[in-house]
Amino acid sequence: MKSPVILRRAERPDAAAIAQMMTHLGLDHSVPEIERRWAMTSSPEQDHVILAMNGAHPCGLMTLHIAPLLFYPAPIARITTLVVEPAHRRRGIARSLISEARQIGQDLGCDRLELTTNMDRVDAQAFYHAMGFRTAGQRLCCQLVT
Repeated sequence: MKSPVILRRAERPDAAAIAQMMTHLGLDHSVPEIERRWAMTSSPEQDHVILAMNGAHPCGLMTLHIAPLLFYPAPIARITTLVVEPAHRRRGIARSLISEARQIGQDLGCDRLELTTNMDRVDAQAFYHAMGFRTAGQRLCCQLVT
């Protein structure tokens, strides 16, 4: 019998599991690099790191940033990472993580939940649209450090 997937807040000792989850996004971050980046986050109330656990095995990751912005009447909740291990996809884990992001955002007074995704990730975009997200602009960026 399969263990049910549960969501829990990640803790600093989970850095290795987080680094492993990031490889499924094509990123190769070392554990010290994950720890360095995590140390830069502002607070546990503003930056949420959630793991989906299949028993003792992390199988999904979602990071959420709560951002009060001068030009919005309420803070926004921004999913900054969402990944599920390939072997665990299409089992409702990403849906559960997005639902958790919505709940955290609502609990903290946010009036919107947003995310960005690579233009090449057509399947991901279809999934996000099915989850109620809509295209609401175009994100532009430039490199500051070379």
